[in-house]
Amino acid sequence: MISISSFKKVVNNYDYFLFDQWGVLHNGSSKFPMAEECLSFLKKKDKCVILVSNSSRPTKFSISNLDKLGLDNNLYDYCITSGQIALNFLEKDIYNKYGKKCFPLKLPKEKIKFFNLDCTNNIQKANFAMIADLKDGLTILDFAEELDKMLKFNLPLLCANPDYLVHNKNKLSMCGGTIANLYSDLGGIVFRYGKPYKPIYENIIKKIKIKNPKKVLVIGDSLWHDIDGGNKMKFDTLWIKNGIHRSQLNNGPEIKDLIKQYKPKYAISDLKI
Repeated sequence: MISISSFKKVVNNYDYFLFDQWGVLHNGSSKFPMAEECLSFLKKKDKCVILVSNSSRPTKFSISNLDKLGLDNNLYDYCITSGQIALNFLEKDIYNKYGKKCFPLKLPKEKIKFFNLDCTNNIQKANFAMIADLKDGLTILDFAEELDKMLKFNLPLLCANPDYLVHNKNKLSMCGGTIANLYSDLGGIVFRYGKPYKPIYENIIKKIKIKNPKKVLVIGDSLWHDIDGGNKMKFDTLWIKNGIHRSQLNNGPEIKDLIKQYKPKYAISDLKI
């Protein structure tokens, strides 16, 4: 891992820049000025900027949120979300194989509306389950009974947001990816489409017509998702240290083990020119 003090030092090596959103460009309520300066710098150099999010919402809602945060949409060329990819694959991977009746696993009403789901609260009558963002305060124990029943009826789980954790108002909150991983570990069938899984990157490669993976730099704060996903696609990676892992930075052995496992090419404390 190469530590750098300025984003500018690596820019000339790449043509395509895949940015995570939450924790890199904004914190959910306000944009990071230095991140916006980096995007502006890239566009002045005629680089291609792609925003990649594990948000469970379709892309148009992510773009709308960026607009509300004041991020100029001229600073990026393409935006894609995990939720959009899940929506794109819903019929092919779920409806055609299992059926259309959904058990909403603590799924917010807005997600039911976004995905136009036909829901039932009776697991025995459902064809699949779906999880996305979670309310603050939920723990793994809150899902134990439902996961046990889902396993009993061999119910596949669609996870629209594979993130494990998110910093929300300066505290860590659990995301749907944690429950999806647990269900998979217990032997359940799980469908995931966002980072670090291939479908979201394959969408970008096709849309942007990327030919050479070595001309792509992935910028993100999650070793589990941004860096792992980039490495799996043979892209180079830049890890933003003061993001989702910032509470682990003082735990030497823990963070060293994660770095050894996920192997970011570059690291920088904060995204700055």
